[in-house]
Amino acid sequence: MARAMGRRGGRARARRLSAERRREIASLGGRARQRSLLATRRLVENLLFAAAALALRPEGPKVLRTRTFTGRLPGLYDHRG
Repeated sequence: MARAMGRRGGRARARRLSAERRREIASLGGRARQRSLLATRRLVENLLFAAAALALRPEGPKVLRTRTFTGRLPGLYDHRG
């Protein structure tokens, strides 16, 4: 029932709008869809790049004994300066 009522309102609104305005609304919708698809594609590409970069990252030095290891433990601290 609600869908039928919405359809009636949409058709009545469409009759009131000029052809130019309907074309403008359709164009805006198409542009929004295109931008959404492009953003999704860029996000996927960035995630694939990040995964490849992590796979190629060299491993840090192995810690055999913590009593004799001097310096910071690898992989626990941000790289600064």
